[in-house]
Amino acid sequence: MHFLRFTHGLKFRIIVVGLVFIFFGSIIRYNIAANIVRTNMLEVVSDQQLSLATYVAQDINEKVLLRQQLLEKIATTFPLRLLNRPHQLEAWLQQRQDFSPLFSQGLVVIPKDGKGIIADYPQIIARAQLDFSERDWFIAARDGADFYIGKPGISRATHRGVVNMSVPVRDDKGHVVAILMGSTELGMPGFLELLEKIHLGKTGDFILFSPRDQLFVSSSRPELRLQRAPEIGRDAFHDRVMLGWRGAGVSTNSSGIEMLAVATNVPAAQWILLAEIPSDEALSPVSLIWNSFVRNSVVSALILVLILVAFMEYAFRPLRASTKLMKEMAQGDKKLSPIVVTRKDEVGEMLESFNLLVEKLIKTEVQMNYLAHHDGLTGLPNRRSFMINMRQSMALAERQSHKFALFFIDLDGFKLVNDRYGHAVGDQLLKHVAERLRESVRLSDMVGRFGGDEFVVLVTECNDKATAALIASKLVANLSEAFYVGDLVLSVGASIGIAMFPDQSADLETLITSADKAMYRAKKDGRNCYKFALDSETHESALQRMLNKDE
Repeated sequence: MHFLRFTHGLKFRIIVVGLVFIFFGSIIRYNIAANIVRTNMLEVVSDQQLSLATYVAQDINEKVLLRQQLLEKIATTFPLRLLNRPHQLEAWLQQRQDFSPLFSQGLVVIPKDGKGIIADYPQIIARAQLDFSERDWFIAARDGADFYIGKPGISRATHRGVVNMSVPVRDDKGHVVAILMGSTELGMPGFLELLEKIHLGKTGDFILFSPRDQLFVSSSRPELRLQRAPEIGRDAFHDRVMLGWRGAGVSTNSSGIEMLAVATNVPAAQWILLAEIPSDEALSPVSLIWNSFVRNSVVSALILVLILVAFMEYAFRPLRASTKLMKEMAQGDKKLSPIVVTRKDEVGEMLESFNLLVEKLIKTEVQMNYLAHHDGLTGLPNRRSFMINMRQSMALAERQSHKFALFFIDLDGFKLVNDRYGHAVGDQLLKHVAERLRESVRLSDMVGRFGGDEFVVLVTECNDKATAALIASKLVANLSEAFYVGDLVLSVGASIGIAMFPDQSADLETLITSADKAMYRAKKDGRNCYKFALDSETHESALQRMLNKDE
């Protein structure tokens, strides 16, 4: 047993491999040393390239933000009275353009129908006859987007590469009355000029990519500018970027060349800055270092020592990799998970012990995460979890033009049960109530417990009060049936308040407090019934009542 353990140990391997290295040392030494140097060099160059790309991306992002802020400022101070006075409006635009000339193709005011222009500065004659109604930036601003960056392309008026940015001009009632557009040449000084001129090394390039438009916005390679991005499956690096990868790493381009690639975001424009340089060029110092190293390796004894050192580096590489992985898990850079054990030596034993600890930690983390989002007694989503899910339901309902109903439920007679039979019976009753609520609604609906004997139910795709009333009647009837807790037969009722989204409110807190106030009216009107929220109910009064109840 001890002999077998010894044969699996690192010492035995070092002795055996040391003997083998006497004969094959030179070859193994070359491979290990070259790989170590290449790996370390790749990390250094990757970090440098990522830092440079991040700096360039931040610079572009700030330039986009400056233009956004200028357009929004002009829109907020826009003189509506000049919409019918094009010459005066043009003079007004000239003052803004001269003061802050961020848009090389000028500022343009376009009527709401998109036919022609109202005024522009500087004037471009060909622009006055254009139809902008089908342009993405025009449609977005016309439909109420606060700011929109259009698809970069060739200007129909100047035949130059431009990107148009737009904001709506609103009247005192918030209605869109015109569109303000700023047009910038992509290669103008102070915008993307630097990106088009700089290269990474001798053959590397920067590429500014718009994933929304599947378009290369700009590049240090002229042939890529304003060209469509490759289709999925043609370029491995591009595919990784489209799947959300950001950072630095090694990839292979469509020509089969290994590249050191970087991807980082330009959030203001929802663009991505890509940087690529051939790995051979990026790691060219590796060859120089290795040649110098070989020329100085002349003594056989030193060769053997270097071989052993290189092998020790190889032998303990799994330990280093595991240590690094453990550190990344501890710092939160990687998800906590067991490490694959491929060896039966001391390192393998250590990893098996670590994996045992990880399994216990994961189990504890799952339990803690569950308790953070669920009520410990009933297993229903708690207030915090319900609110988060409800926000998501509101956003989905808005996108799909659906409505839903929120039911705020308070049990009638629960306090009497608690006082008469004790909290243990009361807790069991709450579990039965939770189970009955879940059985009374669809799987797509959501049931939660806010605390005490207060429950909430969100019924999705409930588009009218009649449907909500039927569901509420069902809930009242189901909760009025007897509950069996041990040998006890218990009866409670339910007062339900109903608020419709978005009829009562499109605001989360207001919707909840409206349903809560309606529930109180149900209690006041005899209990064991339901009431709809009234349009006249205010958020402030309902919120005050919730505060009084907590007190």
